[in-house]
Amino acid sequence: MRVTLNGIVSADDDRWVYEWFGYTAFSPQQVRDAIAENPEGEELVLEINSPGGSVFAGAEIYSVLRACSAPTRAEIQSLAASAASYLCLGCDTVAISPVAQMMIHLPTTGTQGDRTAHQRSIQMLDTTREAILNAYELKAGVKSNRASLRRMMSAETWLSAQDAMGLGLADEILGQDGDTPSPGSLVNAFGLPDIDALRAAYERANPAAQQGQNHTTPDWRISARLELEKHRF
Repeated sequence: MRVTLNGIVSADDDRWVYEWFGYTAFSPQQVRDAIAENPEGEELVLEINSPGGSVFAGAEIYSVLRACSAPTRAEIQSLAASAASYLCLGCDTVAISPVAQMMIHLPTTGTQGDRTAHQRSIQMLDTTREAILNAYELKAGVKSNRASLRRMMSAETWLSAQDAMGLGLADEILGQDGDTPSPGSLVNAFGLPDIDALRAAYERANPAAQQGQNHTTPDWRISARLELEKHRF
């Protein structure tokens, strides 16, 4: 069975917010549903094109895929950046299109408060970086090492299909043989819209939302999204 995972990596509870503003998003529940619906004995193929998103949603997807009893395969069709670059590593096989890229970088967050609050955020970011590195290092095996992968995260590194193969983060290039030689509020995403800003803009555009009414009212959607676009990057 083939499943498409395009757009922002989102927590289950946040996905509707992105979709209301017209962003494509996917969440761990979609992966859980795909595993449940996958015919017995059939390979589950995830077609991935994502700039990343929630660190913890990406970690949940990775863990769910690692625990899946069916054979799993990730196919990176265009981009697997940030959180998407490690959630796909939960699959048994990672294939990448010759025109696709992976991007790895450090997680980010925002902190308000005193010096101690900022120090706590730094500690949390450091442990999050190491948790993500666990996935990269486990996949890379002998083709790379933790120190070099950490340096690439710090530098924000874009990887071609050949680079991903050389580092051990991909197993094959789509359309080529698997043994083709190749040269040697917390988010992890590239250009991700701010979920808190989306929620605030939604509430301004749809006052009924604050009274517990449904999320489908289309009024002011276009103007609200234009306002958000100014802050997207």
